[in-house]
Amino acid sequence: MDPLKEGAQPMNARPIYTYKVPKVMADGVQSIGLVQLTTHEEMMSAKRAGSDPIRLVYEQVKQSLAEVNGQPVSLGDGTADTAFDKMGPQLRNLVMTAYAKLHTPADGMADDFLASQAVKVA
Repeated sequence: MDPLKEGAQPMNARPIYTYKVPKVMADGVQSIGLVQLTTHEEMMSAKRAGSDPIRLVYEQVKQSLAEVNGQPVSLGDGTADTAFDKMGPQLRNLVMTAYAKLHTPADGMADDFLASQAVKVA
């Protein structure tokens, strides 16, 4: 959907992808909800990370974190940071894996995209 066209949904009306936390690592967290980041959110994450590429990954994942146990969380009020900090290392890793899968093209898409290259002289 073109966000500039009339009738487009507002940015806050976007899908939340929910994942069930395995019971062995739940420790109070039963589900995690992630959103796909907008360009602005990616840039804000990069600014918070500075020149640290490891921190960039964490900042993007925390920016993407929209719900914990069905309740909204946000970087704006600190609840996303608090929720992420309370997760154990295995759960954090699973959330990072979900983020990466959610933001990575499916197999073959990159090849199809690159194969579609056309050249013109302007």
